[in-house]
Amino acid sequence: MQNEIRQLLTDKSEIAYRDFSAALIPESKPLLGVRLPVLRKLARELVKKNDWKTMICSYTGDYEDVYFEETMLRGMIIGYGTEKEEAGTALNLIKDFIPHIDNWSICDSFCNSLGFAARNREIVWDFLQTYLYSDKEFEVRVAVVILLNHFLKYDKSGKKISRKKVITMEDVEHNTRAENVQIYPYLERILSVLNREYNQGYYARMAVAWTAAEAFVTFPYETMQMLQKECCMDAWTYQKTLQKICESKNPDEKVKQYIRYMKNNYKGL
Repeated sequence: MQNEIRQLLTDKSEIAYRDFSAALIPESKPLLGVRLPVLRKLARELVKKNDWKTMICSYTGDYEDVYFEETMLRGMIIGYGTEKEEAGTALNLIKDFIPHIDNWSICDSFCNSLGFAARNREIVWDFLQTYLYSDKEFEVRVAVVILLNHFLKYDKSGKKISRKKVITMEDVEHNTRAENVQIYPYLERILSVLNREYNQGYYARMAVAWTAAEAFVTFPYETMQMLQKECCMDAWTYQKTLQKICESKNPDEKVKQYIRYMKNNYKGL
């Protein structure tokens, strides 16, 4: 079955796309050049088959992925396949796959497809604690990106909210903490996770900065409080967070000026 899938991926490959992608993911396994929408469609088709678990569990045998797309496809199959699985089975499959994540692209696509997390947040929150405090770069990134995709912007009923279209200084200064703590049960917990030093590597730190910036454009008051008062973020991640906030289209010019002032006058935390 694995050889059949490899051939199927080879048939769907594009040389020009392979060369383009290779420059963006230099640390990955060799690429075939299969586009993400094609991989997603294939993953969903394979999940409909009764033997999808056998396909993704072959790491325990002699078969090993050669190409980037093989690992990406496995992650997507797990993401889509575990959506309605029982917690024990799903978490074991996720746990077995995480050590094979070795680049940002597979990490982020896997996390995005992980519908199981959205339906089992408290179970997944507990599961992620080991990875959030791991000393391995991509274990940390996986955990943080799952929080970003499936926890940060959801209220207690499971409804997703959008980032604010325009953020003003009034939004930054208006105290919404008491109300939002009641509505968004993971907000304070996520900000607490972000508010510490990260030294596991570039991709872990970038995930933290990305998530903190997304928190700001959704919950500007609470995030600003974290960035200004007793902030424990390491200097690199703190500065990168401010940079990403300024790069966003959502804060108005006064807010960006204030963020630039914070960035330029940073003296260490």
